[in-house]
Amino acid sequence: MRITFLGKGGSGKTTLATSFIKCLEKKGKKVLAIDADINVNLGAALNMPEKYLGDIFDDVCKDLENNSNKPLIGSSPATRESKFIRKGLNDPFLKKYATYNQKGTALLTVGTYTDNKIGYACYHSKLGSAVFIYNRLLDDKDLYVVTDATAGIDSVGTSMFNVSDLNLFVVEPTKKSMDVYKEFKNIVSNYGIDTYVVANKIRNESDIEYIKKNIDENYILGFIKDSDDLRKFEQGNQEGLENFIKNNEQILESVLNKLNSIEKNWDKYYDIQKQIYIDDVGDWYSQFYGEDLTKYIDKKFSYKDVINDD
Repeated sequence: MRITFLGKGGSGKTTLATSFIKCLEKKGKKVLAIDADINVNLGAALNMPEKYLGDIFDDVCKDLENNSNKPLIGSSPATRESKFIRKGLNDPFLKKYATYNQKGTALLTVGTYTDNKIGYACYHSKLGSAVFIYNRLLDDKDLYVVTDATAGIDSVGTSMFNVSDLNLFVVEPTKKSMDVYKEFKNIVSNYGIDTYVVANKIRNESDIEYIKKNIDENYILGFIKDSDDLRKFEQGNQEGLENFIKNNEQILESVLNKLNSIEKNWDKYYDIQKQIYIDDVGDWYSQFYGEDLTKYIDKKFSYKDVINDD
């Protein structure tokens, strides 16, 4: 099952993602963590080394596609010719590109700007590697894929908003945070995608009422009090994280229960995947490559068929 943590910069989404991963590890769950934020904070928060994927898109493609002669972009949908990540955390692809901690959690890191890209590179091009991987990842109820996304609504600049079973937006009791949340929610709702919320940095009842006034309570999974523990962790103190998790176990459990209650819809995922690709190539890529790239969509492909072949 997949969950993506989103939110305005500084909302605490990386802290919540880290806390959720720690909660899963404590339960003995298999976890694939993905840092898709340009600020590259998840690895440090988890105390794990990183390997950057953003600048090796061609290598990723070669390892996940049998037909590398056709033009490939980040949003290229999976086909019957694709190679799939189907062996959980022991899959050869993850063994090559991920790092692991002692509890077996794997980490994939998109990465940030490198010296030779400063001044002209676009981060969306780096996210192409991550999206390409998601589209070829066969996860199930036994594997939890936890993503720390880019801040704000930047995830709608790629198909990152469609990669998970649950989008969890971390909000603060401020107008700016509400505006960012509403803009994201309105965009992804056009694709039939729901957005759930955890409210962070709550100081009083007035903050709670402000959140409830702006967000449908059916989509609010919990309220987290503003705390010294959160501040300590954001200053690099791991003990602060341990206390933060302990004080918010019930909310983290609510998030896990919501994720577990969702029925994975591979058909919907692929339909949106194809639509994003059609929009993507029609906007620029087909003209660049001098051919209609939509011809590479495999109309007979089905995730369920691939899964049943195992």
